[in-house]
Order: sequence, then structure tokens, then C-alpha cells
Amino acid sequence: MTDSKNMNEHINEFFMLVDKLMEIEIANDLLTILLLYSIPESYEDFRIAIESRYELPSPETLKIKLIEEANARKNNEIPNIHDSQRALHTEKKKFERYRQTESRQPDAGGKRSRNNNQKFKLKCNYCGIFGHK
Repeated sequence: MTDSKNMNEHINEFFMLVDKLMEIEIANDLLTILLLYSIPESYEDFRIAIESRYELPSPETLKIKLIEEANARKNNEIPNIHDSQRALHTEKKKFERYRQTESRQPDAGGKRSRNNNQKFKLKCNYCGIFGHK
């Protein structure tokens, strides 16, 4: 099966072929393995998760799980416009803090500003002179 093919169509075709082969009486474990290896490579993680179980699910159970997985993937493919806009807004805000030329100390009005005439009041740790760090 190719990635572009619908999972529901693939499962229906698979089980139609199984119905035609019912006279041979294929074991359920073999049907499960055949179905797992007929799905596309993009479902490899799903396939590995199913194979790593202690018991393989029945073909009917696997059919339901595959349909649920395909529906979940379809729902994840549709981009949510609001989330993408929110991400762009957040990205914009991330760099705004580097563009600020104002002081980081807020004044009485809550705004950050620096009076250039005001002298720095801390003493330098290296030279001991006031006015710089």
C-alpha cells in the first residue's frame, strides 16, 4: 500500500481477499502479520508496537486499531490556524527584549527609563571607585 492510498480502502481490499481465501483456513496470527506488513512504511512505529506485544491481536482488533491510527494521523495533519498564529506571536516576542534600549529598572510610573544625568551609585569591585561596576 502507498501512503496516498486511504487506509479504509486498503483494509476493505485486504479483508475481501481474506474472504476469498477462507477455504484455505489461514491462521489468525498469519492474517495479522500479513495485514501488518501490507501497511506503508510510515506506519512502521505502529507495526513495531503491535509486534512487540506478548500476544498478537486478532485481525478484527488490528483492523479497528489501524482505522483509529489512520484517523488520528488525518486529524494531526490539519493545521490549526490559531496555534500557528500564536507560535508566530510568541516567536516575535522572544526577540523584543533584545531590542529594548531602556533601563531594566522601572521608575515610579512602572516604565523603564534611565536618566542619563543620574550617576551610577555602586562601587566597583575591582578598583573601588564609585560610578561603575
